[in-house]
Amino acid sequence: MNQENVNKLVDWIKANRNYPIEQLRQSALQGGSSEEDFNAALRIANTSMATLEYKGVGIRFFALIIDTIIFCILFCLFMKVFSGTYIGGCNSSFHIGSTVTINRKETFYGLCGFPAQLYFLVILAYYVLLEWKLGGTLGKLTVGMRVAKSTGEPLDLKASLIRNIMRIVDFLPLFYLVGAISVWNSKTKQRVGDRLAKTVVVSKNSIK
Repeated sequence: MNQENVNKLVDWIKANRNYPIEQLRQSALQGGSSEEDFNAALRIANTSMATLEYKGVGIRFFALIIDTIIFCILFCLFMKVFSGTYIGGCNSSFHIGSTVTINRKETFYGLCGFPAQLYFLVILAYYVLLEWKLGGTLGKLTVGMRVAKSTGEPLDLKASLIRNIMRIVDFLPLFYLVGAISVWNSKTKQRVGDRLAKTVVVSKNSIK
């Protein structure tokens, strides 16, 4: 048995946990690994992965509500700073808000153009930086969850960027429906962004 190869296989099995075991076995054997090395790595991977307590839609939705409250407070601050009233409507395709017509006069209430773009970037930075540095947003940390790599290791910046940029897809068509369906159909409770970034959302007590 090649211990160095076994260690590499352990990390590889953890990172590809969503695939059938037999498919992983065939790929490993075709790549030059022995049956003995793969079986040893599989035992180690199963033992370590069993300690991870994956979190599903319910508790993650509650964390999202907490984060959304924070975003609403931030939105109100942006409205005050950037004067969120535009007489005649918003002339930018990038906006957050709505147009109201009174006495045939249109008035847009919200963030239009640059303020809307800045708000979006701040929200993205909130997710990326907090999950990278702290292991979770304020919502996740409050309910006792952490985001980690599928191996149980802390997130790096690349993984955090991928999983959070993919929120655009997971959010479709409304309020994370695609993401919820993905979580429901995943043994490790991964949404689309998690699968691409190879990350998982787990209980804070199940990781180091």
